[in-house]
Amino acid sequence: NNVIKKGAKTANTRCSGRINRSIQGDDSVPARYTIMSSGAGNIIQLEEGWNNVIKKGAIDVLEKTLDDGFDTCFEPKEYIRIYTTCYDMCTQRSPYNWSRDLYTRHGETIEQYLRNTVLPALQNKTGQGGTILLQELKHRWTNHQIMNKWLKKFFTYLDRYYVKHHSLPTLEQAGLQHFKAEIYMNSKENSTSAIISLIDEEREGEIIEKSLVKSIVELYESMGMGSLDAYTNDLEQPLLEGTRSFYGRKREDWIAKDSTPDYMIKAERALGEEKARVTDYLNPSTEPKLRRVVEDEILQKVQTNLLEKEGSGCTVLLANDKTDDLKRMFQLFSRLDDGLQPMADIVQKFITSQGEACVEKRESRLKNEKDKNDDPEFVKSLIDLHEKYLGVIRETFASHHLFQKALKNSFEEIVNHDVGQYSNADLMSTFCDRILKSGGEKLSDTEVEQKLDQIVKLFSFLNDKDVFAEIYRNQLAKRLLNQRSASND
Repeated sequence: NNVIKKGAKTANTRCSGRINRSIQGDDSVPARYTIMSSGAGNIIQLEEGWNNVIKKGAIDVLEKTLDDGFDTCFEPKEYIRIYTTCYDMCTQRSPYNWSRDLYTRHGETIEQYLRNTVLPALQNKTGQGGTILLQELKHRWTNHQIMNKWLKKFFTYLDRYYVKHHSLPTLEQAGLQHFKAEIYMNSKENSTSAIISLIDEEREGEIIEKSLVKSIVELYESMGMGSLDAYTNDLEQPLLEGTRSFYGRKREDWIAKDSTPDYMIKAERALGEEKARVTDYLNPSTEPKLRRVVEDEILQKVQTNLLEKEGSGCTVLLANDKTDDLKRMFQLFSRLDDGLQPMADIVQKFITSQGEACVEKRESRLKNEKDKNDDPEFVKSLIDLHEKYLGVIRETFASHHLFQKALKNSFEEIVNHDVGQYSNADLMSTFCDRILKSGGEKLSDTEVEQKLDQIVKLFSFLNDKDVFAEIYRNQLAKRLLNQRSASND
């Protein structure tokens, strides 16, 4: 025994300078640092080792330090003494091998502390305000993590052998399970309500402690024991329901008093804030779910109202060339399933009405003028109309296929609406003859090319392309015969 004790003392001296690194950075003491302080004739009894060393030197000190709010730190010498006692008690021969008893008491220690100290402290904070409750919960969760870490260090040998051999939860897992059973299950309802209340306050423009919310969210994630089930069921789902209620109220308020552009600005801001909210303190998996709820409440349910709102709907925005508002409307409704089709239908109807106005203007003019196949004013009005909304489709609606189709359908109806004796195909061909004939329109070569390109675009909408081609050939032949062609045709 004297030889063994002397050897243990020497080993203690040699490793004490390095053991601090084990405490700071490693959750277990390497095998070369474990020390057998008892021989076969120096048995450590369960109550002796537990009460005199482990409880008195480790657990009581740890609990008092946590309750007093001080940083927990064990001197290397004390840490070695406690660790060695645990090691010896787990390696003694049966019936003095206390591994099972130490594993049980490890769990009971955590359970009793949580039940007798932590839970009452949280219950005292309930009803004092969401922030106060969450701050206490954060403090107790941080303390639990510290306790879990130190107990794992002291009982490392249990994790190495006893837990593995008997397929039991690790010490860390057991600590989390006790916290979930004793604290989380009894406080989650109040803490979830507190989090949702703080988020609603932030939505109303108030400043909240985001780091506090983030810490509690991390607690919910940890309670899933490797999954997000606890977070999803206990926080995310109630949050989504609360979000739906919040934006349902906002929708009714906004739609009643705001114009469509003002409403869309608020909607755009709300969507941006919700995305930032996920980045700040929620789990990333929440982002698409939260986005869909907000989009449904503030866009989907009032889409028709926004598009058709008197004095500020889509038609009014088109008529007043409100490019920024139209672009915002396009971007918002592109978030919805089939959200752009109603808007594209309105755009098509509006462009058609603008084209019909050109046709009606020609029809009105023919009541006072003799009809002829040369009407450059009408053709130019169609060209200008097409160029304008071709630009709108490209710049405002990102050349989206639904809006390209809307433009195509509109001009197919406009271009094929003939008025008077001469068809639009005849008028368009004569317009080409006019700019290609010497002595006709005084245009530069660049301007001529530009006009011809524009006519070609209108030509693509004509049903009577053969009529246009026939008229164009006859006019070309006359220019060539009369040597009046201004180009090589």
